[in-house]
Amino acid sequence: MSLLVVGVGCGGPIPDGAEDGLVQEPTSEPGVEAQAYCAPTAANTQRVKTILPPSQIGLPRYALGPSSFVNFQGTLHFAVNYEDGRGALWRSTGTDAGTTQVRAFPATAGNFTPFLAHLTPTSTQLFFQATDTATGSELWVSDGTTAGTRLVKDLTPGPQDSTLADLSAVGNTLVFVRERPDPATSSPRFELWKSDGTSAGTQLLRDFGSNVYVSFADTKVGNARLLFVRESGGATLLWRTDGTAGGTFQLKRLDAGPYTYPSEVRSSGTLALFTLDENSTLTELWKSDGTEGGTVRLASFGPTRAVRVLGELGGFAYFTSTSYSTQYMVIYRVPLTGGNPTPVVTLPNDYATKGVALPSIDAVSIAPGGTKLYFAVNIGSEGPAPRDTQLWVTDGTAGGTTLLRRPLSLSDEYGSPLLAVADNLVYFSSDEGGKFGIEPWVSNGTPSGTYRLKNISTQGFDPSSYPREYFLLGTRVYFSAYDDTLAGQLWSATMRTGCVRAKDAH
Repeated sequence: MSLLVVGVGCGGPIPDGAEDGLVQEPTSEPGVEAQAYCAPTAANTQRVKTILPPSQIGLPRYALGPSSFVNFQGTLHFAVNYEDGRGALWRSTGTDAGTTQVRAFPATAGNFTPFLAHLTPTSTQLFFQATDTATGSELWVSDGTTAGTRLVKDLTPGPQDSTLADLSAVGNTLVFVRERPDPATSSPRFELWKSDGTSAGTQLLRDFGSNVYVSFADTKVGNARLLFVRESGGATLLWRTDGTAGGTFQLKRLDAGPYTYPSEVRSSGTLALFTLDENSTLTELWKSDGTEGGTVRLASFGPTRAVRVLGELGGFAYFTSTSYSTQYMVIYRVPLTGGNPTPVVTLPNDYATKGVALPSIDAVSIAPGGTKLYFAVNIGSEGPAPRDTQLWVTDGTAGGTTLLRRPLSLSDEYGSPLLAVADNLVYFSSDEGGKFGIEPWVSNGTPSGTYRLKNISTQGFDPSSYPREYFLLGTRVYFSAYDDTLAGQLWSATMRTGCVRAKDAH
């Protein structure tokens, strides 16, 4: 095959506090000019507050830290889970004094794993799942105050846990999937529920029964939630719900063959792109705008390739197709209006002829309203750890597809988070080895503008901070990092206003 080599770069380290790069704050308001910000530096990347005590695990990559970041009424809310089984809901304004605990949950017998999670905000309430001694793991809600944080409903009465998944806000209503044992069969039973935050208003919307499987690969499109329901040995169905009984219905039968399942779903908020893998190893690429007529198969692929969705740019769906035989990954695009897929560029693979080295997509991020797509590629191996991990950017053209940094992480136990907040500002993590290890990095979309944000951890045999869960709120990007407190703590990087590039100064 012919290999098209694109522009690449190592993205080597430059000193902490690199030259400012002007970025634009994402905005969804038509006619409103985006605020200009400067890319963060080491000086404005700081620990917000010491919350957790030193970890007793002994391995930084396993240490717990703040997680499940959400924006609730303009304030950061997040979960804290402790190694002794305790949990707590916290909030932060970005300062030490403004970072406070909302509600604590004591450890329960035998519970030594994180259990406060799935924070899901509506405009007026914050839903989450937490474990209490009397009720087990159930649905809770908060208005952001300690007094206003309470159990919604004990769906499985007593200390037994409820298995809840896919919490999603549809307007001011929460919808979620409950999985419970079916006493009449050996199969689990899947149910779709809704909640308005009260016990009486927490109601069953649909009992799918025990002969189906509700996939956790769901997504939101507009003001509706899409769910994939696979019948046992039968069809795969796409369902839609807006949180009401009348608005919960089967949208479309996607495939009549057995053992078809969705392997990947990505949503822009107005359009969902997903793949269906069939038992025959045929893969189909679909789109859905939440309507029956707008749910359409875009392309089909044979059994010799692995297909993964990248996302939507400029009226095209972008995806990758990787040959199992040659071990090269090709970026394709197909018009959202229909048509034949066309190749954009073939990514290089230094290990393609050196044994098992199959590339795969690890993470994807597109800024709101963005025209560039950032994605992480893992080059596989015969073992669990990858041979290489790479950060790429593309504007949908061969010339605009560039390697920014390698490697990101060579661990099979830690993968870099990825967050694009603008076309020219993306947050990720990268491994330099030696005294730096895995630390937070940023890039403006060019190899020369890709640099380590800050060296946070210098502790012990593994000097890595293992950043997790980059989350944008206002002018700050929050994340969790293992630091000199020997625990994962809350950190933030602030994008500053009022700076100009030297070439723009008068």
